[in-house]
Amino acid sequence: MLKGKGVSSGIGLGNVVVLKKVERNVDKKTIENEQIEHELERLHMALNEVAGETEAQLKNISGTEADIMQAYLMIVQDPTLITETENIIKNDKYNVEYAVEVGFNNVAQIFQNMDDEYMASRARDIIDIKNRVLAKLLNEKNVDLSNLKPNTIIVATELTTSETAKLDFKNVSGIITEIGGENSHTSIMARTHSIPAITKVDNITNILKDGETVAINGILGEIYINPTPEEKQKLLAIQNELNVEKLELEKYKNEKTVTKDGTKVHLYSNIGILKDVELAIKNTAEGIGLFRSEFLYMDSDTMPTEESQFEVYKSVAEKMNGKEVIIRTLDIGGDKELKYLKLEKDANPFLGYRAIRLCLDNLPLFKTQLRAILRASAFGKIEIMFPMISSIDELRDAKKVLEDCKKELDGENIEYDKNIKVGIMIEIPSAALIADKLAKECAFFSIGTNDLIQYTVAVERGNEKISKLYTKFHPAVIKLIKMAIDGAHSANIICGMCGEAAGDPLFIPILIGLGLDEFSMNSNSLLKARMTINNLEKEKCEKITEEVLKMSSAVEVEERLKEFKAN
Repeated sequence: MLKGKGVSSGIGLGNVVVLKKVERNVDKKTIENEQIEHELERLHMALNEVAGETEAQLKNISGTEADIMQAYLMIVQDPTLITETENIIKNDKYNVEYAVEVGFNNVAQIFQNMDDEYMASRARDIIDIKNRVLAKLLNEKNVDLSNLKPNTIIVATELTTSETAKLDFKNVSGIITEIGGENSHTSIMARTHSIPAITKVDNITNILKDGETVAINGILGEIYINPTPEEKQKLLAIQNELNVEKLELEKYKNEKTVTKDGTKVHLYSNIGILKDVELAIKNTAEGIGLFRSEFLYMDSDTMPTEESQFEVYKSVAEKMNGKEVIIRTLDIGGDKELKYLKLEKDANPFLGYRAIRLCLDNLPLFKTQLRAILRASAFGKIEIMFPMISSIDELRDAKKVLEDCKKELDGENIEYDKNIKVGIMIEIPSAALIADKLAKECAFFSIGTNDLIQYTVAVERGNEKISKLYTKFHPAVIKLIKMAIDGAHSANIICGMCGEAAGDPLFIPILIGLGLDEFSMNSNSLLKARMTINNLEKEKCEKITEEVLKMSSAVEVEERLKEFKAN
């Protein structure tokens, strides 16, 4: 048996089709002035072909898959990406193939360096588009994935978004890749189509052979080569349990999120773009706990105007029809480069010039966004959340800028919610340690576990060599979460969580035991989280939490929670 990371639950049995990674050498050539226009024409011809193919795929799909491919199309047509590549041809005078290789890689690296897992995953899409454009320029033949034999197990170094969109899903029994993550478009599409998927399996394209029989368990990341009858029977029993669970989850749509002994919590969704709202509504999110506003900036080659931001925020508020929409102000910086901001590179971007630090230093940028949010608050229940707060002085400074914006709007007779709530992210240990003080000067907290873990255990979560040390089960992380929740409650304000931990069924009992008020997560995790919460008893969660708080090992914590879940 081989082991990887399960990213889409389910059981798959079938025959292997291996997609070998294309090895490509891109020549670097200088061009003359008279060749520039020709190279630009070739670039746009290839881009238009890729865009045309993507638009054709969009006509035959709907729902989440269509949302994913629409976002993919936006990347294909992204002015920043195109301009970066054009400049290498026009200014540096290099051939189009080399310009595509360098230009797309530059933009992909910007996304790859981001601390937000969803946005970092978009780097894969940029590389996918780059390879498709190069294939057009070099007249390469692409593998046809639309006509597969029944019960096919796809095996690849990495299955790109465009390749996944071409798949004949009714004939795909599973997906195994060497590279990928839970937030890749491939993983999301696999979950949407209920296809088991496993990633992070080293050298799998060389281990497995075309036509070989394989069974996979997408829950545990297990791969069985030429499975025995006993192994097949075991996996079939698991599949039957999953089918029952899927039907059960549908029952939790539109249900309240409340424990068996009557503790009510809020179940919210995280979103990044306007399209994400539809999935949140479909899975009956009770509100938006995190709107990552940086997408508006990343998808533009110039600074988004107040008007353009206002229209997006207003639209989200109206679609949510009176439910809370918490907008996080711009979380951008040295690790999330914007060409038009011309930021200097930080030696350590995760500890550098970003988020609220950057905004307080760039008041025109900050006030433009705050004015747009305030104006949109007249059309729904919008709230403001400041990221990367490390001290009470930063909170006070940010609130002062907000008050200045309110005075400006009052002077212009522009309506907004005069009582708009202002909260902060608790994602830096210093903020958790003074949570009781911060809570007296804001309306709510939202714990960002992705960064809180990173800063607490000194592990950059994208570093594979030390990734096993990056864990929410670390007792120090749990104690900081407790401090944040207790600090909020000491001032009678709500404490939520919008990091990945909020949607983990194994970790949820700890959060209930600690008294977390609001859980915000990827929309696809909502129903599973609601089912988990509704089948827990707070009193039992409090007891297991007391046990865990006395432990000194992340391994011990995780194992104890697995025992608790099993019982």
